[in-house]
Amino acid sequence: MAEKRKTVKDFAAEEKEGLGGFPFSIFCVFVIVLFPFLLFYFCIIMPIWASVMTLWEARKLGFGKAYQKNFHKARYEKGESDRQWQQEKMENAPLLPEGKWKTFRDRKLWPDAYAVDRIAIYAAEGRTLLYVDDGVEDFVVPEGVVNIWHRCFACCYSLKKVTLPSSLRRIGNGAFFACVALREINVPESVTFLGNEVFADCTSLHSVALPSHTKELPPRLFDNCRKLDRFQLPMGVKKIGEESFRNCHSLVHLTLNDGLEKIYERAFENCRSLEGFIMPESVVFLKSGVFNGCHSLRKLHFSKQIKDFGGSCCHECWSLRDISMTKDERWQEYTKENWREFASKADPATSENPYPESCFWRMGDALYFGIPRLTTVCLIICFTKAEEFTIPCFVTNVKQEAFGTCRNLRTLRLSPLLRVGDDAWGNEKMTYSFIYNYWPQVEHVVFDEALNNPGYFYGLMA
Repeated sequence: MAEKRKTVKDFAAEEKEGLGGFPFSIFCVFVIVLFPFLLFYFCIIMPIWASVMTLWEARKLGFGKAYQKNFHKARYEKGESDRQWQQEKMENAPLLPEGKWKTFRDRKLWPDAYAVDRIAIYAAEGRTLLYVDDGVEDFVVPEGVVNIWHRCFACCYSLKKVTLPSSLRRIGNGAFFACVALREINVPESVTFLGNEVFADCTSLHSVALPSHTKELPPRLFDNCRKLDRFQLPMGVKKIGEESFRNCHSLVHLTLNDGLEKIYERAFENCRSLEGFIMPESVVFLKSGVFNGCHSLRKLHFSKQIKDFGGSCCHECWSLRDISMTKDERWQEYTKENWREFASKADPATSENPYPESCFWRMGDALYFGIPRLTTVCLIICFTKAEEFTIPCFVTNVKQEAFGTCRNLRTLRLSPLLRVGDDAWGNEKMTYSFIYNYWPQVEHVVFDEALNNPGYFYGLMA
């Protein structure tokens, strides 16, 4: 039987089936029409357009650059990027001399920055002082400057004197950081904002005056100002920020204002020359470590509004002798009323101090918090110089930093029922390992059952 000859229609049908149903005629039109168009566009139209644009831009860029831009775009863009970088480098080079310790890096943030005498950089039409060269010794900030930018004078190790204008409003973070030769500065009354660490590490600074309307001392404002020997707190200050006067080793005279309300962590840590601190009655709370390391501190007066320390506040205060607190009539009345209520359930003879006059009281060489027989009584801090100390029977809790200042302590007598912790209500059991970790100077511990007071605990449970 003769083989059937295939026609064009047969081949078209086979192609249609191979293309998944896509009409063969449409495919032929796509190939026949689109391919020549693309060939015409890329080989004729685009070269002609590039040539026209080259001639058009040759007047501004030159024929060589215009040709490279339109015929070798990737190479042109790379070359322009390199030229821009070189231009920025050349623009920055004459802006300031090469500083030994610092350089100006905020050119992109301040595109309008300009230099004056190759010493200082200004921006915002002269209202903002951005940078001062680290080699300057005496600098006068001109009138009209409103803002001293962050770290503007930082690491100006040779700066001995600076004069601020009456137009100044803001001083940024670390503006005078590590100006180790600066001895004194007067901040004008016009200043309304002080950043953090403004005068930190100014180790020669011994005199500074802040505006009277200042509302708070920012964190680490005078941190490590070792020669600052006196300071008067402005009348408007309500808050002393954390570590504001830390490591001010020479600070002796500190004048506080009556409106002070808050003192934050380690505000006066390591102020080794500070001998007394009379806290205004307006203070409502203070955080932990406020007076840590104040070796010369002898007298400390707390506001009657302070209800508890935020942790240890007098660690390593070796010279502390006198801790006092203003009598609070409300606490006295509360004590008397509750004493009458529990008088029949507890024996007053068992307490060494049956009628405390406030929530804090000093007895012997220790400071306590609470009301005996009626609530938790916590040993806050002990500053005895003796080698042996007995924790009284009415004490229920001990702060873990209570004996941090007792360098001579060797023997400790206490009740086995005592609890310890970070605050006045700590509930950790007193153990030898705890004593070893927190009071390493203690060599002998006596857990005395005689210090357990059943009468007291009966009153406590009631």
